[in-house]
Formats: sequence, structure tokens, C-alpha cells
Amino acid sequence: MEEKSIDIEYINKLYKYMKNNSSVEDFMEKFHINSNELNGILELCRLYGKNIEIIKTDNTLVFKKSLSKNTITTKPNMDYNKLIHTEICVVSDTHFGNIHQQLHLLNKVYKEAYNRGIDTVLHCGDMVDGNYLNRPEQPRQQFLHGFDEQASYVVDMYPKVKGITTKYILGSHDETHYKNGQATINNWVSRIRKDMVYLGQDSASININGIKIFMDHPGGGSSQSISYKPQKRIEILESNHKPKILLIGHYHKSYSFVYRNVRGIEVPCFCGKTQFQRKQGLSNVVGAYFLNIYSDSKGNIQYFEPEEILFNKNDMWDEAGKDKNKVKQLVIK
Repeated sequence: MEEKSIDIEYINKLYKYMKNNSSVEDFMEKFHINSNELNGILELCRLYGKNIEIIKTDNTLVFKKSLSKNTITTKPNMDYNKLIHTEICVVSDTHFGNIHQQLHLLNKVYKEAYNRGIDTVLHCGDMVDGNYLNRPEQPRQQFLHGFDEQASYVVDMYPKVKGITTKYILGSHDETHYKNGQATINNWVSRIRKDMVYLGQDSASININGIKIFMDHPGGGSSQSISYKPQKRIEILESNHKPKILLIGHYHKSYSFVYRNVRGIEVPCFCGKTQFQRKQGLSNVVGAYFLNIYSDSKGNIQYFEPEEILFNKNDMWDEAGKDKNKVKQLVIK
């Protein structure tokens, strides 16, 4: 209760400075906060009924306040026996073949999924590191080069756990192999690994227990605001084809939100910060999500709890090649 009282007082003070159409950049500079801290402030605002978004006006990011239509609660009043319970795991951007890959952490997540009885893991693209011909520095950041080595590594090393099916899309790094020689990772993987199901290039729509889920691996770089690009992805979706849940890979960020009645998740990665990211000044978050969902017979979500599983620097192996040399394939029969 003390923490909640402090949060409300803190949010009320900051909320006064988030005036309609006021500059986000000026606000961040005034209070000396970064984009991740701003994201936390906005999330607290929504939790306490102060709905505020970030929009772009005249090439400037500004605040936009609106009335909150839904109150988020951790204790929903409902009869669970009449609802369908769905629990899935979501991962993305494993970048196999990069010297900074974190397969040992991916194995930990799959072990946890097995212990929880989860039968579906969704992978949102960039399974391998690919081969960018316009990035001459990339080969020095890889221990696997070319299509054959990277595709074989997925077949031989991706976690193989009894009862779990991995459903995946391909991302921009995966696609470089097709651009270079019309070779696609899915043709190798799905033919040999029956526990891995290919859904599409860049995006796919999947139905789980009547819940429409859209998996997306967009292009382009990250924006200044962590919420801006995910919200734009929802805005371009046709209203009669909007999913209940949108899962976004590519950005190596972690963020959960609700926008226009769509529950969105920016899915973190399983690769340490690369030389390219350091040059571009990009942040990098390693982890996964477990989604705990209760829905009715029509696929309408009545309760949605995204559990963020993040790893810190002490969990990761930064030593180049350590993951490659020490990790074996996780096999649970």
C-alpha cells in the first residue's frame, strides 16, 4: 500500500507536465530520463487510469492524453471454469551463428516452458544471423558463415523438447540467404525437425484456442520512443482483421502494452550486443515472454498476463565463442 501511494503521488506530479501536444524530448530532458524510464512512467500512468500516448505531429513526438476505457487489474472477478486457459512462450532474434548468441539462455527458457507444461513456443524471426553483403564487418562477428552452416546449426542445436512445438517466422537476417542465393531456412528446418513449424516470411497470423495472434518481424531501426513503432504497426492493421495479440520481433526490446484493444508485445532477443548495435547506439534486451491468457469460446480475451523473463549481463556470456564451444543441444525426451 505504501508503494502504491508513492507511485500515485509520483505519477500525479509528472502527469501534470505531460501536457497535450507537448514535446516528449523536452520532457525527457527536463527530468533527465531515458526512453526505457519514460516507458515505465507511461505504463504506471495507464495502470492508475491516466491514459496517455505518444504520437508524431510535424515530425515531433508529443504527448496525447485520452480517457482510459479499460482498467488493468491483477485480480479479475470472473469464473475461470467457464474460460479457456492458454499459456504460451514467445522468443525471437536468436541470431544463431553470431559470436554473441546466447543459446544457453534459450535452453533455460525451454526448460522452464517444459516444467510449466507449455506445448507451444512462438519464434518471431531472425533465427540465424544471415549474411549481409553490404556489411563487411559481419563475418568477423560470426562463427558460422553461409547458408549451409547456419541452417545445419538450427537443425542440430535448436532445443528439442518433448511435447513442445516451435512455430516460427523468418526475419530480415534469415531472408539474406534468399536474397543471396534463393535459399530459405524453413525448407531445411521444417523438413527435418517435425517439432518446428514454419508460418511465413516476416509475418504470420495464427489461431490458438480461438485467439487470433499476429507475429510480426518488421524492418527499419528503432525509434526514440519505445512505444511509437509498435503503435504504428497496430494503426496500419485493418480494423476487421486486427488480432487479439500482436507479437513483434526485430527491435531487441522488451515492452508490453494495450493499444486500440490489441495487446502488444515487443519480444526481446537471445543475442548479446553486436558491433553493429554499438556503432548505431542501439540498446539490446535479452529475454523472453510467457503469456498467461484466459479467453471465452469466441476468442475474446478476458484476462491477459504477460510475464517478462529478462537476463542481465551476469547471465550472458560475452566472451566471443564461449556459447558456441560450451553449449550442447537441449534434448528432453
